Amino acid sequence: MGSLFSGFAQKTQFFYLDASDTTKNSALLILPERPVIKGLLIRDYTRLPTLDSLKDSPYQWRDLALNSGLAILYTSSTQVFPELYLKDRGLEVLDSLLGKVLASYSFPENALFIGGISASGARALRYVQYCAEGKSAFNIRIRAAFAVDAPLDMERFYQSAHWNKNKFKAGMLWEANLMQEHYAREMGCSPAECREHYRNASVHSYSDSTCSRDQLLLGTSLLLIHEPDMDWWSNERGASYFDINSFDLQGLYTCLINQGHSDLEIISSSGKGFDSEGNRNCHSWTIVDENYLIEWILDRCESP
Repeated sequence: MGSLFSGFAQKTQFFYLDASDTTKNSALLILPERPVIKGLLIRDYTRLPTLDSLKDSPYQWRDLALNSGLAILYTSSTQVFPELYLKDRGLEVLDSLLGKVLASYSFPENALFIGGISASGARALRYVQYCAEGKSAFNIRIRAAFAVDAPLDMERFYQSAHWNKNKFKAGMLWEANLMQEHYAREMGCSPAECREHYRNASVHSYSDSTCSRDQLLLGTSLLLIHEPDMDWWSNERGASYFDINSFDLQGLYTCLINQGHSDLEIISSSGKGFDSEGNRNCHSWTIVDENYLIEWILDRCESP
């Protein structure tokens, strides 16, 4: 099942789908010191963090969550990069990891939370949809989810990479080249050839006026965060609004509001995005108010 470590003040345990291979399909659970656990916060990564790397993290959300009584589950459901759950295989791995953890520990009913930044945020919302479709082998349901500057529309992402690559700069150009290869390998067709495949692999599709995929999120509280500073995106990355993930997040928000979603928030930050060296970068975890994020989750631990 896993192994116990006590390098943290909190109890930690590793889980593996295959105990003979600890290099993939794994999870790390950290339990708070408080006797009463309020909920479980799930963060999926391409590579599972090590205990040493977690100690060196500059971010506060983990300690804020643990000190507030939330357990944290780090998962690694894929070796694909970038993993956007274009197919169900990664979702099935994540579901199996959660099933293994939930069979070993009891958490409050209706108190599972998931979220992330960029592709991890897209995976979080895709998993919410996967569960809402009744695909979870363990009947898992997510109470609330958050996504930070996440690409949610695979058709839009494909078109941006193919149509606008010649004007991109720096990381945007690198990403466009990467995604062209990724879509060719994973999808094997363009949206013009197999639009439904792209829609089914998306959280939201701007070309779908019925918002059919979006509706799967109606029963889940959502927090969406982005920093749509078009001066920076245009000058530093050569991007238009269509090319950035804000287009998807705002589109999802609009669809869900029109569908009557009762607990949905979008935060458009300003001047908060910087990389680890202090350079301006709107695609960064620094746009997140970590105190607000954890309070938002805690509020939903205590409400039905």
